[in-house]
Amino acid sequence: MPREAGSHAVARHAIDSGTVLACVQSPQYRARIVDALRNCADVRFVETLWELRALLRRTVTDVGTIIVSGHDANGTPAAAVVREIAAARPSTAIIAYCQPGPPHNADLRALALAGVHQFLIAGVDDVGLALRAVLASARRHCAAEWVMRDLAPVVPASLHRIVEAILARPDEVTSIAALADALSVHRKTLFNRCERAGFVGPAELLAWCRLALVAYYLDSTGCTIESIALEMGFASDTALRNAIKRYTGATATAARATGAVRMVIAALERRTRPERRAALHLV
Repeated sequence: MPREAGSHAVARHAIDSGTVLACVQSPQYRARIVDALRNCADVRFVETLWELRALLRRTVTDVGTIIVSGHDANGTPAAAVVREIAAARPSTAIIAYCQPGPPHNADLRALALAGVHQFLIAGVDDVGLALRAVLASARRHCAAEWVMRDLAPVVPASLHRIVEAILARPDEVTSIAALADALSVHRKTLFNRCERAGFVGPAELLAWCRLALVAYYLDSTGCTIESIALEMGFASDTALRNAIKRYTGATATAARATGAVRMVIAALERRTRPERRAALHLV
């Protein structure tokens, strides 16, 4: 049986998941979470959604992920609390632990609309490596949503689909060829879209989007630059440090100390403002 409170000492994966709070009642499901995340994350369980909300209000712990069942021990539906958490903690990944089958479809729909990032289906992907993959996917989805909100006002709307493709798979979409494949378009199409938008070319857009995600991890986790470089598919931590310096003018340490996302977005605004004016024949 897993412990009801406290934490499990860990060795981290590439991107630190922080504390995992779980409002899951089944002893079997709790045991599966503990077993899968042993040496990967700190896990703490609560009985009710009320207890979960109260703990989130007072905790100073880095809560990276929340796992909830469709209902708590009192039978309270989770959707309303999920919606509240998603609004209050946009950098926290939320996973719904659900039963498969038609009787549970209403719960799945409600939780999807409330803002969960991934579903953990009992008996399908709730053990070992599969469960860890769901957790990692939820964290990436959460990071992509956060960064997209910051990039959307800076990047022309016509290029948002390109940005979303980059943010969704930053460890795989690391080249123009990979980006074209992800969007099922020709490489030339990417150049044409960026040119029509009066924005930077696709290679530079790719670099800025990946750096914005790096900045998110610098701001929201305690991960080292080495682990972030590994997670994001950079050739080395030196390559990532050089990219941060080249595009922002600051070191990775300085970026983390002063707000990395804000620094990257500000640098992108400075870089693109003259180009956009020129494209619109305003200079």
